[in-house]
Amino acid sequence: MNIKIILFILMGVFSSHSFAEERIKSYPNFQIYNTAKNTSLKNGTANITFHFVSDNFYNTPKGYQTIIYYSINEKTDTLFLDSTFTQTIQVKSGKTNFKFWAGPGYNEVIADSIDISNQTTNDAQVNFYSENMVIEVDKPVIYFQSPIKLDFKLAVTPKTEFSFTYPAYKDFWKGTVYPTGEIEIENQTYPYLFWDSKQIFSLKNHSNGYHISKQEVIPFLEKQLSNAGLTSTEKTDFITYWGPRMTQYESVFIQFYTQEDCDQFATLQCEPRPEAINRLYIGFSEWNETLTPFLRPTDLNSFDRSGFNLLEWGGFELITPEL
Repeated sequence: MNIKIILFILMGVFSSHSFAEERIKSYPNFQIYNTAKNTSLKNGTANITFHFVSDNFYNTPKGYQTIIYYSINEKTDTLFLDSTFTQTIQVKSGKTNFKFWAGPGYNEVIADSIDISNQTTNDAQVNFYSENMVIEVDKPVIYFQSPIKLDFKLAVTPKTEFSFTYPAYKDFWKGTVYPTGEIEIENQTYPYLFWDSKQIFSLKNHSNGYHISKQEVIPFLEKQLSNAGLTSTEKTDFITYWGPRMTQYESVFIQFYTQEDCDQFATLQCEPRPEAINRLYIGFSEWNETLTPFLRPTDLNSFDRSGFNLLEWGGFELITPEL
């Protein structure tokens, strides 16, 4: 039996030795553990009851189905599992190739040349392990609005090390905000503060998710950013950066992360404390059908931009395989 595990990764190879990875090494991901003769089946066929196992399946939100994407001898299909997480499929007997994937965030399981005996009933277990993904948290930029000239000190703590900052970051940024929105640090002025970093991410069902065609991307972004209350300059900066990257695809999957949800990428501490801290991240991927369970179109809510306030936006591209 030649069993290969293809780890689902993004933007590079994730090589840390997590507990989940140790379990992958310790237990087979595909195993036929019971076979019985069944002459009632048509000659040349066999039944296999697949038992799909993952700790995360039991945390599936109410109203969502567990979906398995699979292929048998290169013929692809989709399973919609009930709470038993099992499904019986009739296959041809003989050497058989299997491939299973539970969607973004899980390992892909491939079992090659499995010998399926004629006229048999079989039980097989398929083990899925949640996989972390490496993303580039790309171009988070921080703007200030203040009705008066104001000195500030801002600490940004990403979940991993910075890849780049501008201006240079030395434990914190310290400078002056002007009513024009300009930021002065060490006698230099900037329209915004910039940072990025490589981080670990796991795609999950979220409060929003959209499937947008190439032609709809720009109008969609304009609408959502206007809903959030970004200024024309902020919207232009956002769209001219992300728009070209998204419209390289015929259609895209999009998720927005706002406010406290952005703490998974970095935390912010500002002195004096702004009257409002508004944060907006966009995650997107070239569309494929495996992302259907993550769709939940919901318009963005308006940010509070009154008084001294801070706005941060950033994002990342996901790369998801098709089965």
